[in-house]
Amino acid sequence: MLDGLDKELGEATRPTRRRRTRIGWRQVTAQLLFAVSVTAFVFALLAYGGADW
Repeated sequence: MLDGLDKELGEATRPTRRRRTRIGWRQVTAQLLFAVSVTAFVFALLAYGGADW
């Protein structure tokens, strides 16, 4: 009943090869724009919080 179980388990636990993906310039641009906009928003909040009312 358990014939070949070791072989099947060995094949099931074998690490799979990961495909390397390249990051395109559009994705890099989108991430940079997001980071710049978040940074500008945080600075705007800090400036608004520091304003004398």
